[in-house]
Amino acid sequence: MKLALPMRESESGFVSATEVEERVIGLMESEEGKMIRERTVGMKIAAKVASSEGRSSRVALSKLVESWKDK
Repeated sequence: MKLALPMRESESGFVSATEVEERVIGLMESEEGKMIRERTVGMKIAAKVASSEGRSSRVALSKLVESWKDK
């Protein structure tokens, strides 16, 4: 999906507030951030379509529920 933002951890395994701030600013202002936002909107639309009546996610969920009822 390529929506993740890499973060540098400290030796203790935590991410500093400065690191988070830099990534958020980068997400809002950079060309890469613009592309990530566009992909996010695309994923939102795809998820909405997939969960519509009769579409793949709805059908898969219905099959799962039916399999539970059969047990």
